[in-house]
Amino acid sequence: MRKITALTGSMLLTVALAACGGGGNSSGGAYPSPGGAQPADTSKTAEPSESGGATTITVLNEGAVSIGVGKLDDLFAAKEKEYKDAGTDIEYTPGSPVQTFPLQYQKIMSAKLKEQNISVNTEDWGWGEPLIQKQTAGFLAKNIPDIIVGETQMPGFAQQGLLEPFPDDMADYVRENVSPAAWKPMELDGKIYGLAAQPGVSSLYWNKKLVEQAGIDPDKVITTWQELRDNAKAVTEAGGGKFYGGGVYAAPNFGGYLRYGALIAINGGAFSDENGQPAFNSAQNAETVALLRDLNKAHPPGLMVNNNEGSYFDAWNKGQIAYLIDGPWRVQESATAGLDLGMAPIPLSPGGKAANVTIGAAFHAVPKDAKHKEAAFEYIKVMYSKEIQQLVADSNTRSPILKEIGESKEYQDKHPEMYLHYQAMSGDVMGLPTFTKDNSKAWQIWGDAVVKSMMTDGDIQTILDDAQKRAEMVTK
Repeated sequence: MRKITALTGSMLLTVALAACGGGGNSSGGAYPSPGGAQPADTSKTAEPSESGGATTITVLNEGAVSIGVGKLDDLFAAKEKEYKDAGTDIEYTPGSPVQTFPLQYQKIMSAKLKEQNISVNTEDWGWGEPLIQKQTAGFLAKNIPDIIVGETQMPGFAQQGLLEPFPDDMADYVRENVSPAAWKPMELDGKIYGLAAQPGVSSLYWNKKLVEQAGIDPDKVITTWQELRDNAKAVTEAGGGKFYGGGVYAAPNFGGYLRYGALIAINGGAFSDENGQPAFNSAQNAETVALLRDLNKAHPPGLMVNNNEGSYFDAWNKGQIAYLIDGPWRVQESATAGLDLGMAPIPLSPGGKAANVTIGAAFHAVPKDAKHKEAAFEYIKVMYSKEIQQLVADSNTRSPILKEIGESKEYQDKHPEMYLHYQAMSGDVMGLPTFTKDNSKAWQIWGDAVVKSMMTDGDIQTILDDAQKRAEMVTK
């Protein structure tokens, strides 16, 4: 986390695009442009209900666990019918595979909250920039749900003093019992401001068939950047234009920054300093961008920097690139695509140390202006409960964050790939920083500099020096 000096007025809130890393809300619908309609009035739904005096909290939808909008208990019947009509088994026994994850997740949430006389009303504010626009308007109007959710924008909200810190006893429990990836990016000055129930971090994946065709042992784990360079080049040469070595998505957007951000962290670099100012032109960053330039040569022309993220991962699913740095969903998606997959920690640079950046992490937080803070924190507690985290483990698409489950021998034996992901979540994990001013412009300056470095033969240090000067003019 970067300590940011508080800003005033409308400049208090920074607008930045959220990543498309698999944790967002994919539901459609129209959302207001900047300066458009205000968020729905949550005060009416946040009042205690008349039935039994239950406290009703308003919670923003998160796509991976959403079953609809409205009173949570009223949504179950329609969702169950939807699954049954599709021939999907809706039964779930803890410890067994689960086919109806969102439904089971919300049923557990509802049941455990009912024990404390809390009910939930869900609202859909979208994802990415539309969500941030509505959250920005909600903060300014002091009209905000009891639980908000988001990805790259959430640390910035904490930095700006807009979120309520976890109570001390709750924070102590989380630090002791929950994987750092779930909360560390939301820690500021010794306080925790948010939690993700199923965050992702990146690992290295490889297509064993393509690697073997290049004469490389498909079961040998590579551990260094030089091995990644050499192997990607060898696969590209063996592919003869039909398949390539690949490496990592590096377009000038948050999908790119989140993925190769892990390489920046491993090499001891950073996007910003402790004051939220750009730190683009460090020697460590130049070394990382040099790796990206080499890996770009192991891709079809333009693919590595294509702003259409889907095109890049389509190439992976079609067996056109051999190496990939991505989040844990890659395991199941690759199995669906029929790929024989290898998985390992991201290789290290010379002198580098294991580190990672959260990706597809939907952080939940309680705003300062929430109407039912105590009940909202009880909601977050259920997110890391044993029941919910066992469900996450059984889904085999994300790792549980509760150490009791993630570190158990049973989990290691049943889900070896996801256990590798769990281990990656337990190290030095961070989120992307928020710059002090004009956040989106600063990020675009960085992204353009990286693309220029990859696509030309220009001196990388000179390119980053220029980006540093331009970014400082924006952020200071």
